Amino acid sequence: MPSHRTATRSRRASSPSLTDVAAHAAPFGGPLSHLLPTKLSPPQTTSVLVARGVPLRKLDQGVSGKLVLVTAPLGWGKTTLLTQWYREACARRLFAWLSLDELDNAPERFFSYLVGAIRRAAPDFDAYIASQLDAQVELPLDHVMSVVLRSLWSLGRELVVVLDDFHVLRERALVRAFSYLLEHSPPHVHWVVSSRNLPELDLAKLKLTEQLVTLDSRDLSLDGEAIRELGQRLCDAELAPGDVEYLRSRTEGWVAGVKLALLSVGEHANVGEALRKAIGSDRDVARYLADAVLREQSGEVHEFLVLSSVVDQLNGDLCNALLGITHGPALLADLERAQLFIQPLDTQRQWYRYHALFLDFLRSQLACDFGDRLPRLHRAASAWFAEHQRPDEALKHAFASGDRSWCLELTARCAEAWMREGEIASVLHWTEKLTAEEIIRSPAICVAHIACLILSRRYAQASSALRDAQHRLPVAHALSKQLERLSLLHAILSGSAPGSGIELDGWPDQEDPDVFMAGALLAAKAYQALRMNRFDAMRRLALSARETLRGLNSPFINGYTDVLIALADRAQGNMKDAAERCEAAFARASRGRRNPVWVNAATALANARYEQNRLDDAEALCIEVLPLLPQAPAFETFALAYLMLARIKSIRGKYAEAWQLLDYLHSVLECGHQTRFLAQVCGEKIRLALVEQAPERMRVVAREFGLGERMRRGEWSERRFYDETWERLGLAQAWVLMARGRYGKAHALLETLRASAHDVGYVSRESSLLAAIAVCHWRAGDAAAAFAALNRGLALVQRFGFNRGVFDETPGLRELIVAAATQRKLSHVLPSRYTARFQDVLSLGSGGPPGLADPPGAPLEPLTERELQMLKLLAQGLSNQEISERSNVALSTTKWHLRNVFAKLEVTTRTAAIVKAQERLHRNL
Repeated sequence: MPSHRTATRSRRASSPSLTDVAAHAAPFGGPLSHLLPTKLSPPQTTSVLVARGVPLRKLDQGVSGKLVLVTAPLGWGKTTLLTQWYREACARRLFAWLSLDELDNAPERFFSYLVGAIRRAAPDFDAYIASQLDAQVELPLDHVMSVVLRSLWSLGRELVVVLDDFHVLRERALVRAFSYLLEHSPPHVHWVVSSRNLPELDLAKLKLTEQLVTLDSRDLSLDGEAIRELGQRLCDAELAPGDVEYLRSRTEGWVAGVKLALLSVGEHANVGEALRKAIGSDRDVARYLADAVLREQSGEVHEFLVLSSVVDQLNGDLCNALLGITHGPALLADLERAQLFIQPLDTQRQWYRYHALFLDFLRSQLACDFGDRLPRLHRAASAWFAEHQRPDEALKHAFASGDRSWCLELTARCAEAWMREGEIASVLHWTEKLTAEEIIRSPAICVAHIACLILSRRYAQASSALRDAQHRLPVAHALSKQLERLSLLHAILSGSAPGSGIELDGWPDQEDPDVFMAGALLAAKAYQALRMNRFDAMRRLALSARETLRGLNSPFINGYTDVLIALADRAQGNMKDAAERCEAAFARASRGRRNPVWVNAATALANARYEQNRLDDAEALCIEVLPLLPQAPAFETFALAYLMLARIKSIRGKYAEAWQLLDYLHSVLECGHQTRFLAQVCGEKIRLALVEQAPERMRVVAREFGLGERMRRGEWSERRFYDETWERLGLAQAWVLMARGRYGKAHALLETLRASAHDVGYVSRESSLLAAIAVCHWRAGDAAAAFAALNRGLALVQRFGFNRGVFDETPGLRELIVAAATQRKLSHVLPSRYTARFQDVLSLGSGGPPGLADPPGAPLEPLTERELQMLKLLAQGLSNQEISERSNVALSTTKWHLRNVFAKLEVTTRTAAIVKAQERLHRNL
């Protein structure tokens, strides 16, 4: 924009000079009385004002710069907020106010009103603008701006100029002129512009020089406190917190929507019910949006808004597919600039969504005006989402389209992928929308549906579905073989199949077309082998399952077999291998969604952390897992999580919470006839009663599980093939006997159990039973026998020591270990890292009993390959973010690995870890 002098010299001789302009001009105030005074001050609104502290403070801070830009759609309270701010701040600041309207697109009128607004605030403002009534004067814009700018620079006082409803200015030359005025105005003049859309001003320089502050719909949204206060003033009622949150989330803080809802309540006795009805019907909101928003749009934009509302989220390419156009991205960008109740969902402006109430309104218009096009729109949306690998959206629109053949095709395609990934809930959610005939008609859907019923532990429904499918199909049908496999899978996982009835060494056909089901059945057989304590067979089956699925990406089965192998390692005393496998499985599962793969891995890792006495980590994982446990495909995971969390609660002295968790688990397991895990619940309740010193409670539990009756029948009188239910109930009875002082019977029972565990190589249970035998001898007064049994137990776990579970299952073990160490009766010296980690369990101070720990300098616990990689990067002094980028691992996973490294290096600070890392790396060179 040229300067005033340059512009004047370049004008033709016929253009009026400033002298000419002055000759025809009149000072605002007397002669310019044609200006409407109501435009020069905030509107006298009857709006109920509520405290808007945060946006008001932002306005106060913003006027220290050149421009405050307030943009939001209709009804978001822009004018109300500025009016409130004006009234609160006018005593401290010099304010000029101009409310704009459509007629102000005439430059002479706009600048006349601008000068008038400033003149009203500062009477010494000496700009003169020619009267519009003088038709003989044609006023050039650059002359006008020169006059206004010169007078603004001459003013010499702080001034705030508010231009409300700037969006009405559509004359491009006028908007460019104001942009020039804004850029060249003096630093003591501050502009506040409110608009429904983003004005075409030159904002880049202002952003770079930090002279721009913006407020948008997020800043203007009513928060919970403002809605509560508004409800009090409009309804004369105190809104309940639930009603406030409902109104806030439903309206997303849109001021007009909140007010319309509250005003519709009136004096209704039940305010919450009235609010939900008001928001649900949306009659007032619909009228408001129809009159004030939709009616103002062009035909093309009107149709685009209505038709595109068929989807929840908008993408330019998706809109092209829906409407058969090619400029969808441009239209979305225009809608965003126009602030038409649309919000971007990513920084790249690829995805958008409409405001919730606006979307409801558009969909009502869609059903009313374009109902015949709805099926085609849904079908087109479904095809687009399917092509772009968004299966949930694709299926949602497929079912809405009414095209059942497409629904079947798409469901079958999605179910196959979901099965591999472990998205069991998704399979069931969509297959249950089909009829029984449709499910049977598609073999892929039928198999997936029944398999997922089994894997989600809905065994009764699975049995019914199997019977129905077998009844409907001819004997020679191709699906018959798959149904046989599903029946076997059901029998194994439900626990209804006796061990002798399962052929563990049977392999699937080499040419089996359903590779996933073949692998799943092998994994289920591996689980059965684990329950039968056939650990070598379990490993063979697990590895065979993985080999079967080698060419098929199946994180679900691979993750499940990882957990099974970790359980076998733990059972056989390979605690380090089990922990490392759990860590690796969890790291892989954490890259995906929180589905059954993650639930299995997280529960297994929580158990490993608990056994390592890292209770905070274990508890945190259990709490994360608990809401997702219904997705767990086996009761093993479900029961383990609840038992572990109950035990941690009892360790922390929260006995009431521990009992609640155990009682809930008890009820679930009883409904599922899960005797193996019920035996664990029995043992845990007996242990908890002993810790609480509640003998009556212990007697009640013993009677409930029939422990005395079993004892009288001689259930534990003879050694037999190891069975976990039998062993866990026997151990619980042994503690009951010890509590009654019957140590001889308790010892005999425990020896029977120990021998059976020894016969199958169940090292972790044998070591636990030896600990119980040692405590039994100790309480009976036979110290020598107690120390001998203790050393036998430690011999089984001499590299690692007893895990946390053994201590918690064996009340009195701590005292026995300390006594043995004090009397130098321990035949196995425990590693120093073990005694350091279990210091709280053993209640050791700095001067613990001699002979309990090995001398200083014992080798630290080995690191995994991934942890060594993290260690090398840590030794270079890199940040967590840098380590994440270098190793191509997610930041959350990086932090998790580093926590493990810290624990193994026995350090708590980053500096100490770097020193230890450098020392270890130097030793390894």
